Amino acid sequence: SAVVLVSTGTCAVPGQFAFAGQLVQAPGRSVWTILPPDAAFAEAVQGFGWLDDLAALGDPEAEAAARAWTMNWIARFGAGNGPGWTPAAAGSRLLRWINHGGMLLAEQADPPAAFLESLAQQVRFLARSHTSAPPGLPRIEALAALILAGQMLDGMQDLAAPAIPTLAAHAEERVATDGSLPGRNPEEVMEVFVLLTLAAHALWQTDQTAPIPILEAINRMAPLLRGLRHSEGRLARFHGGGPGARGRLDQALALTGARDLPPPGLRMGFARLSSARTSVIVDAAPPPLGSATAHASTLALELCSGRRPVVVNCGSGAAFGADWLLAGRQTASHSTLSVDGLSSSRLVTGRHGTTIGQGPAQVSVQQASGPAGHSLIVGHDGYVASHGLTHVRRLNLSGDGRSLVGEDTLGAMADTERRRLSRLVARSRVEGIPF
Repeated sequence: SAVVLVSTGTCAVPGQFAFAGQLVQAPGRSVWTILPPDAAFAEAVQGFGWLDDLAALGDPEAEAAARAWTMNWIARFGAGNGPGWTPAAAGSRLLRWINHGGMLLAEQADPPAAFLESLAQQVRFLARSHTSAPPGLPRIEALAALILAGQMLDGMQDLAAPAIPTLAAHAEERVATDGSLPGRNPEEVMEVFVLLTLAAHALWQTDQTAPIPILEAINRMAPLLRGLRHSEGRLARFHGGGPGARGRLDQALALTGARDLPPPGLRMGFARLSSARTSVIVDAAPPPLGSATAHASTLALELCSGRRPVVVNCGSGAAFGADWLLAGRQTASHSTLSVDGLSSSRLVTGRHGTTIGQGPAQVSVQQASGPAGHSLIVGHDGYVASHGLTHVRRLNLSGDGRSLVGEDTLGAMADTERRRLSRLVARSRVEGIPF
């Protein structure tokens, strides 16, 4: 995600731009006068995610900058040139222009002709290129942008109409029967849910009904997201996902009217303990092997009390560059135990990037609830191959939510594992294995 850094002084937009792990300082300059340090920076800027930040800031200077930069983009790139003419960037940009249209067109009696023509040109571009967007969130974003534009812009309905069944087919393919997505990223689930909800609502506003696969995907994802949401209202930080913008999930849930509670047991591989105003969410499944975004976070937990996060994971390091992105995926960046400086899952660099290679083959889970509270016992064998050790974590949350007691155990369970551990201890210069 992109962030426009703002200050609390007299200058609300000082010109510090952080995108894709790069920080560029350009006080008093437009975002388009910056020489992008790399392609990822350029694509992030061209996607207009920074409009969300300026809209959230909401002061006159930020809104004026948003309007000026948008019209300047039209003058520079509106003819179809530049790095922003990819399906992913165009979908993100079109959504922001529609969502923040009130801010972008404020103080103007009629929308500028250049703005309307640029909107139409981007719709035409997406109509012929959306199938080239990467599968998953980028393609869903492009399709949702097409649908919203088709319902809101005169003369665009015929161009946008094919996106409706295409989005339905993609939602049916990507969203599992329990509402989960392959990468086990809670924030990605939320973003897909929000986009599907916006598309369905836009169709409803024009007296159309969204296709059944879209409505079914929304209904499957809503209870899952309730289970992945902390008592403070935001999501647990796992597998590249952050907590999400405050209120974003609640707004989408309210729009759907979904009231279903999360089912018992694991939700997308996460266990939840909840009492009163306290929530504990635990990664209780192996990370998806081969994933270029998953983290070595097995058995990591997050704890929130009321509206206060108490224990959290570091989350994604993507905003700070490639080195921090890799560091954020290591076990040490999560609230769980690591052995001898190793991660519970190994990250392997190959032609598809840095992916999850070897990881826990077995993760055991036992949950129980009673008048005294909730208990969870989870274990994984991610350190058996290297050290002969199994990690077991026991958690007990009291019924009033005021006490969480935990215990971590490392043990060699079988004879072969005990022999492996003994050899490592014998070779070490200290009494045992550090953890």
